[in-house]
Amino acid sequence: MATTFYGADTGCLDDLPLISTEVTDPGTLIGQRLARRLQTANGALAFINDDPDGGLDVRQYVNARVTPNFRAQMEREIQAECLKDEEVQSCTVVANFEQGVLTVTVSFTAASGPFRLTLNVRDLTVDVLLEQAA
Repeated sequence: MATTFYGADTGCLDDLPLISTEVTDPGTLIGQRLARRLQTANGALAFINDDPDGGLDVRQYVNARVTPNFRAQMEREIQAECLKDEEVQSCTVVANFEQGVLTVTVSFTAASGPFRLTLNVRDLTVDVLLEQAA
């Protein structure tokens, strides 16, 4: 059985750590890429010669007026952004608003298996939880 090598990256979600940590776990690598993608304004990656169409800052949704149509559109936009990652084969997105916090759960499948990424989004912060799905 062939093993897919996903590469390695420096572990960072919102800032570079004081000590560089090499991350090689495929779920963590993909999850961190998705988390960064969902915290970056569209087009901002072009400034570092990266994907000029990448990025969707989910913090923009926190204070929006939520209707069922808005929620469905938001979930589609987040899903489309996640599918831009070359390793993500499929994904589903569920968004919930509760007490001023937007919780976005992205369940995605890559060649290495299913994973779940949860973002707790507030006006200024995005907390990330990544787990391998059963």
